[in-house]
Amino acid sequence: MRKTAVLLTASSNLPLARIWIVLFCALIFAMAQFHRAAGGIISPVLTEEFQLTPTAIGGVIGAMFIATVIMQVPAGIALDRYGVRRVVPFSLALSGCGSLLFAQAIDVQWLLVARILLGVGFASLTAGAYLLFARWFPQDRFATLSGLMVAIGGIGGLTGTYPLAESIGIFGWRSNFAAVGFLILAVSLLGYLTIRDAPPDYRDQGGRPRSIKETLTGYREIFGKRDFFKILALGLVTFAPITAIAGLWGGPYFQEVHGLSRTETGLILFVLFLSTSFAGLVVGPLDRRFGTRKGVILGCTFLSFSSLAVLALWPQAPLGAAIACLVFMTFCQQFYLPLAAHNRALFGDHLVGRASTLLTLVSVAGIPLLQGGFGLVLDLSRRSGLSDELGYRLGFASIAVALFLASSIYATAKDIKPQGGEGA
Repeated sequence: MRKTAVLLTASSNLPLARIWIVLFCALIFAMAQFHRAAGGIISPVLTEEFQLTPTAIGGVIGAMFIATVIMQVPAGIALDRYGVRRVVPFSLALSGCGSLLFAQAIDVQWLLVARILLGVGFASLTAGAYLLFARWFPQDRFATLSGLMVAIGGIGGLTGTYPLAESIGIFGWRSNFAAVGFLILAVSLLGYLTIRDAPPDYRDQGGRPRSIKETLTGYREIFGKRDFFKILALGLVTFAPITAIAGLWGGPYFQEVHGLSRTETGLILFVLFLSTSFAGLVVGPLDRRFGTRKGVILGCTFLSFSSLAVLALWPQAPLGAAIACLVFMTFCQQFYLPLAAHNRALFGDHLVGRASTLLTLVSVAGIPLLQGGFGLVLDLSRRSGLSDELGYRLGFASIAVALFLASSIYATAKDIKPQGGEGA
């Protein structure tokens, strides 16, 4: 630990330092959530201004997630080797520049470059937060702390829905994304000045990798765990269903199928992201309450699958029923919290950065797959002469099938209980 650490991390101020760690992690999570959620509001605006097809707008919105996927392995290596304090503020600065560039876009290529820069910057944020939790708090608090981060940081996702729709109507979309860009740059500087990688009395028994050989040895240890691959399988459908629907196709769905306005759609998307924040407080502590991570995860995946299946099989579903199904789905998708805790429990602190970024890699990789897949289903259904309503139902069905298959693979993994015990 650096002797130059600010007073905030002195041993006498550890409770205050830990509170700030959680708040900072929530803040950076909010920055990413805003851009993930904003797709559902901004996609109709971009489609109209730049004359984009469903496949094209899916590519623009998905570019951020693809870039995040590509950068996960470098981000994990950097976090384990150089620490959160160096890596995360630099990453945030890149994202801030991406948001500013997005606000100045004049064509679809410019939009793509800006979204890619955003994705590169956001690549290390989730794993960076997990690494701070691993070093500053007891292991059995991991899912609860992650839930707090999601609940508080969910404000960013909420801001990217109804408030953004209203603000676009007043100030225009460019001004909004420019303002967010400057805010991200300010948070980047704040993080560099105040965050430390670990408390003063922390001892990392594994040590940081100092060479490529040590880094590769760590990856061999990670990939030597069979259950890690089962966790990755389910990770593919954690972020993706929420982001594919609430972050992109939910907006067009409610406007085209139910005839709602942009503001009305924004209000519904606001409710969807509000449910994820509330779920962070509810789902996060469940593994400790019931003494099982696997049981909580499988229960949530089943309920999420069921809500999408109902919506896919219900012809001309009423607006209220459609909203209820999607709200329930977004709530249950927070099974990612105990899943991340399960992943963390497999490895020592010295591997948390790399293991977490690999899980994030797969989780974020699922986003453009489901977003693009949903858009492809819509394109094919329209070319086949099917109604928009049926096309969206087929899109919901595709996500439900993906959830079922992934959870079936994870179901064979061994449970690791919050107290550290293991069971079948």
